[in-house]
Amino acid sequence: MTQATVRAAAMNGWDSFLGQSSPAADECGGRSGSANPSAVTLQPCEVRQDVMPLAEFVRFSEQVVCQTRDIAIPWLAGGNYDLSALGPVGEAINAAGKVGTALRRLVDYFSLLQDCTDIRLDREDDMAAVSYRILDPEIWPRHHDAMFSLGIVGQIIRRGARGAWDKVEFAFEAESHEMRGDIGKVVCAPCCFGADTNQIRFPAAMLDLALPQSSGHHDVRPLGRAIVDKRRDTPLVERLSQMVFRDLNNSAIEQERFAREIGMSSRTMRRKLADEGSSFQQVLDECRMRQALFEFRARPDLSIAQIALRLGYAEHSNFTRAFHRWSGVCPQTYRANLTKPAH
Repeated sequence: MTQATVRAAAMNGWDSFLGQSSPAADECGGRSGSANPSAVTLQPCEVRQDVMPLAEFVRFSEQVVCQTRDIAIPWLAGGNYDLSALGPVGEAINAAGKVGTALRRLVDYFSLLQDCTDIRLDREDDMAAVSYRILDPEIWPRHHDAMFSLGIVGQIIRRGARGAWDKVEFAFEAESHEMRGDIGKVVCAPCCFGADTNQIRFPAAMLDLALPQSSGHHDVRPLGRAIVDKRRDTPLVERLSQMVFRDLNNSAIEQERFAREIGMSSRTMRRKLADEGSSFQQVLDECRMRQALFEFRARPDLSIAQIALRLGYAEHSNFTRAFHRWSGVCPQTYRANLTKPAH
């Protein structure tokens, strides 16, 4: 698969929080002391034009927290991020007149900023939520890039809420001990951990809050065309893989539904997959096996039967046979080898 990328502008602003005490973080109790902030590498890899590998950006965000022992930095970097650095997408967000419009534009055009990511804006009854999750199962740990991205979401909400933060809640993929500190004190809100996605939930009424300094009408049609062009240029196997990763453990994996979502008949999809040397079943099997490796690392407490169920297998014996064909060993042996100390 093509290496997932993110706009290099995602690096903007982080350095201003390294080695500095932030009143906002101190007020929430998020700071735990700085180790050696000057040792953090601010340029984690060679940037190709205006993009960089997503895995490198995620590694950088983890490194920042590990080296500084300051869990507030990614949240502060997102909360204070200059959205104009996002180019046309940032312009569209800044031009929005309401919180809901700004968040919808962030979600709808996020794929122009970052690959291989599932980001959604949902509304249920009197609550709304923005969910964020990297789909590439090989990128782990990935705790603090989520803090950065949710920080941007939080920034938009705060602009309309004028600082009000009542009834906001968070959920994170990581377990609480993996976050290296008390995240609840950083975001000043209740948090739960070990979730299937990273999420900020807030009263749906906030979606209708007016945003100050919006520039009024903004033509987003060029962004829509850019999304269409990007999808057209992405190999079908890659697009289908991301859809499978997105829906594993959430929805039934149905070939016909995926074909409709892509915008073609299932027959045409099968033909195009064959042209790329693959098939729907091959894509599904490969995604399931790669996701299994992720589950072994991220959720070590789950049983093999529970993981099989999350991957869409009705019987864990079917998963065991499929994993053995793919890796040459049974899943129990593979997971046990992951926990063995290196010599």
